[in-house]
Amino acid sequence: MSTKDGKSSERGVSEVVGGAEEQRLRRSYLRKADLHLLPPAFAMYFFAIIDRNNIGNAKVAGMDVELGLHGEQFNWIVSAFFFTYIFFEIPSNIILKRVGARIWLPFIAICWSILVALMAAAKSYGSLVAVRVLLGVFEAGYVPGFIYLTSFWYTKRQQAPRIALFFSAGVFAGIWAGPLAARLQEINGSLMGYQYIFIIEASITVALAVIMAIMLQNYPETATFLTEDERAAALRMLANDKALSYNTDYRPRQVFRALSDWTIWGYAIIFWAAATGGATQAIFGPTLIKAMGYTSTRAQVLSAAPSACGFASQILSMFLPRLYPRFSVWIMIFSAAACAFYAVIATVENIHVRFAFLCLSNFALSPNMPLVSIWMSNNVMGVTKKGVASAVTVMLGGVAGLIGSHIYRGKDFPQYRFGHIFVCVCNAVIFVVAFALNLYFRYENRRRDSQNEDFDPSAFSKNEVEDMCDKRPDHRYTW
Repeated sequence: MSTKDGKSSERGVSEVVGGAEEQRLRRSYLRKADLHLLPPAFAMYFFAIIDRNNIGNAKVAGMDVELGLHGEQFNWIVSAFFFTYIFFEIPSNIILKRVGARIWLPFIAICWSILVALMAAAKSYGSLVAVRVLLGVFEAGYVPGFIYLTSFWYTKRQQAPRIALFFSAGVFAGIWAGPLAARLQEINGSLMGYQYIFIIEASITVALAVIMAIMLQNYPETATFLTEDERAAALRMLANDKALSYNTDYRPRQVFRALSDWTIWGYAIIFWAAATGGATQAIFGPTLIKAMGYTSTRAQVLSAAPSACGFASQILSMFLPRLYPRFSVWIMIFSAAACAFYAVIATVENIHVRFAFLCLSNFALSPNMPLVSIWMSNNVMGVTKKGVASAVTVMLGGVAGLIGSHIYRGKDFPQYRFGHIFVCVCNAVIFVVAFALNLYFRYENRRRDSQNEDFDPSAFSKNEVEDMCDKRPDHRYTW
């Protein structure tokens, strides 16, 4: 929560020490909520990233040769996913609010895993494009859906490490995707090695979706694993923090307010630019390493190293906002480092130096997606506006995948200088936008402080207060 002195957002007003029994109930609530939400969400995102990006592993395993792909066809197969991924994130969050996460998230996971398995049966360029287009429809809702869901369960301060942990699953997947694909492609059977990659990884996702449907609950107000005392303590904590409530109606006017708020697009641009580097590393990492002179299997295995560096930095990002709660500052530090590292990769010839800086660049790239997601979630208020904002933010991540699919071009082999320069520029954009948001939020907080308005929510109707969103006079932005 943010208040007029601008400091309570740093300490977390909702977590000020109360009675011993109240604190015990809150701790019990958080343990149970974490147990039911985080393990299935982490595991599912782990395999969502593998299912999305195993097309790159399949290429290294010989899919392109088997299907006769040539020119830029593989790049278009990769980017086909993002044409639908971009447009189905906002509708998916609206559906999630209506039917509940316990039904919607496992449902879309089963749908996308079936489509991944169908890629093993594809016999042509056109069939792969068609399946990837449908895959984007169902994967679109998972990341914004989880971010939105946490707004109902946790205070803003509690969200930060949990969203960072969630995003770390994507980078963690990169550590295992290559070695796992290397083992699967070596299966001796009636199918090609790349087909086993698709079928077995998709089967695991189906099993996880069933587990998620069993463990996940929609809202703390209706969760069956809580005692009444734990529920009451949790709702008091969440109410103090102005967390989202499940019984708040969908407000269409907040959709327009979200789409017309330039700061939402600022978050989205940062997410887009950060995702450009992350997506290209995930998909083209084995290809870039193979171009350095390694064999197919060796490149699959070595692709784990940059991902391990990214995973370490995303785990680090869980604690950075607690150390220094200025999201814009951390984002600018990491983007400046990534920009410098990619400049080195683009200019040096030595393959060992390039590989080392590929690892360092992934370390610098990886924290910015969770950091900007948490920053957005902390600052945006209103149930519908926050749902749209989280979808818009991740939606531009889809644009990153669409563009990023074409920046590492076959004609640039083996240096791939164009792609590295492109990602370098993206990180410069992150720095500029984060700096602009920093200046605006500090100005806006000072302006509201100077007006010194007394705000009494009881003087307004529930819908009037809800529709004020983050323009409430007592709201202060985190910068």
